[in-house]
Amino acid sequence: MTPALPRTEVERWLYQHLPPEPLESARAIYELMPSQSDRALAWVYQPLDARSVSHWSDVARIADYVARVPLEAKRVLDVGPGDGWPSLPVAHALPHVTVVGVDPSPRRARVCAENAVRLEVPNARFVVGDADRLPFASAVFDAVLAASSLEEARDPMAVVRELARVLRPGGVLRASYQDWRLPAPELETVDLWAGERATGERVLLYTYVRRVRAPALERRYTLILPAEGPAADAHAEGLLAAAEATRAFGDAVLTPALGVPLLERLVPHALRSTVVEMRRWTTEWFAEALREAGFVSVRATAHPGMVARHVARDLLASGAIEAVAPVFEDLAGAVGRAAGARDGRELIEAVR
Repeated sequence: MTPALPRTEVERWLYQHLPPEPLESARAIYELMPSQSDRALAWVYQPLDARSVSHWSDVARIADYVARVPLEAKRVLDVGPGDGWPSLPVAHALPHVTVVGVDPSPRRARVCAENAVRLEVPNARFVVGDADRLPFASAVFDAVLAASSLEEARDPMAVVRELARVLRPGGVLRASYQDWRLPAPELETVDLWAGERATGERVLLYTYVRRVRAPALERRYTLILPAEGPAADAHAEGLLAAAEATRAFGDAVLTPALGVPLLERLVPHALRSTVVEMRRWTTEWFAEALREAGFVSVRATAHPGMVARHVARDLLASGAIEAVAPVFEDLAGAVGRAAGARDGRELIEAVR
């Protein structure tokens, strides 16, 4: 933890009444998700639909990832594939390439492998491992892909060094990530959700997130709660309060009703209390860290998915979406490749 940073009211209350157990995000959060995407991923779970703005974004991003894989590539690594994205669609697009997904969560690796079988993608395989201690020999991959996963690691500099180690000379890294630009010095949010333990037991969860601009960090505190009884009643009332709150980063911005008064009702029934602390980074920090690790070329680009979303919205607004639907995948792919070649600050492309 960061001792120089004073605790918030919620943090003080939690440490006084149910001190949280420090964990990494994979085991504190992602092990509790039967599906990290709530089965909403395009291609992996949902048929592609030209009328979906998010599907335009996904197709564009996959095209960008595929375009970054060297033509002579034989092995590609996907760090933190979640439910199999982008591993599975990239492997499908490049049948001559072996795509290996690595995730610290055994559940995530298992779900990815099951999806590979269901989707008949034989050239994708998945293993359990941490990004800061990758279970691979040096210089064995031609490309490394990462979609909003690298920043989840405990030690970002160790992750950067490992990416450099496993890439062969001339190998390419293509990564999307959260560029840490908070709208305020600090931001506190709450997420009330449902999950499942490794035993198959359904649970309810309360996650309080503290985001800090400087020092750039994020702390996630999670209570694991029984799915029935008083905790479930309080959780349901919290969901109603969250529905009325302002949103930020997909969560409800903390209100008095979502803070200590709700915790006073939840904590007596909590099965477990955990905390995850992660250092956050900006594009500038990430680019400099890659150079220090030995990457010979580092470039920040525009976000193919964001550009494709704008195109899709324009087509929907003009009524032209049905006309382009037959060539939707080709068009979205072309947008993705073109956008990924433009300078920006949303994604990184680096050559080892």
